[in-house]
Amino acid sequence: MASHGRAPLRALYNIFVRPLILQQTRQSPFPLPAQPRLRQPTPRPFTTTPSLPRGGPTKPSRKPQSSSASSTDAPLYNESIPARHVRVVDPLTNELGPVVTRRYALLRIDSDRERLVCASRPPRWITPSDPEYDEVAMNYDYIVRQYQAQQRRFGKKGKGEGEQKDEMSALDEEVEDDDELDEEMMGQVRRAPAIYVPRGDYVRLPTGEDWIPVCKVENKIEAAAKARAKEAERKEQRKLAPEGVKIMELNWAIGANDLGHRLKKVEGFLKGRRRVEVVIAPKRRGKTATSEEAEEVLRKVRECVAAVEGAKETRPMQGQVGGVASLMIEGKRGRDD
Repeated sequence: MASHGRAPLRALYNIFVRPLILQQTRQSPFPLPAQPRLRQPTPRPFTTTPSLPRGGPTKPSRKPQSSSASSTDAPLYNESIPARHVRVVDPLTNELGPVVTRRYALLRIDSDRERLVCASRPPRWITPSDPEYDEVAMNYDYIVRQYQAQQRRFGKKGKGEGEQKDEMSALDEEVEDDDELDEEMMGQVRRAPAIYVPRGDYVRLPTGEDWIPVCKVENKIEAAAKARAKEAERKEQRKLAPEGVKIMELNWAIGANDLGHRLKKVEGFLKGRRRVEVVIAPKRRGKTATSEEAEEVLRKVRECVAAVEGAKETRPMQGQVGGVASLMIEGKRGRDD
């Protein structure tokens, strides 16, 4: 009886008391070493600007303008030439030199008196300031791959290369599935612009190659003198011809007073060294001029030209008397002594 009475107590002991005792006794007297706290790196925003070299910051180079927005006519020179390699024309022999780095070419010139000027026509490229730059840059490797696939399929003509492959022989070659393009996509690949790579300060072409321009060494003093002479010539031309061609319209039946008033204007234009086109046509409504009246109008126009010193007709009269006729005349050209 006694043994049966202890069974429920043992069961209760095993269920409620024993687990608590075991939990306390199983705790190790040797605590585990603390886990090292890993330092989380601070996220940095993506940037397209090149990282600084170990030697410290260098003189910033001028970012080239995008020719997509219209190629600027400003010359590219020294660090503003967006190319890692260049070919320089020898100023003594006028021969084209080998491909060298832009840095090497700049070290070979006297920077105080000379500068390196790009003589090649720049390709159309885009820069990070263009709205479509990010999209084009993200897909540029694909553009290059498809451009090269196009050249493999249909070949290309160039210096030192063979004749263009005919289409049938090109289609017989094995082409990867990725190189298959529809006409619209191929057109986009053909029109793809070059892209400016800020990290290397160079322009990458759709062929996958770098743009390597031809450059010339220019004397700064001589270049400045030429620029001043050119600007002076432009100013002189503006003085000699401050406005474009003036057009004076007459009709063969014009009255004497009206004709005299208009010829005085023509005389003023010629004295101002301007070019004048005198257009004489029949009157749309009203009186029709006789042949004698028409000849008289033409005679007075030429008398007006002869009365101005240095004025002359620059080409024979076009058209016919009584119909539509045109005379091109201009005032005295050149400077007065």
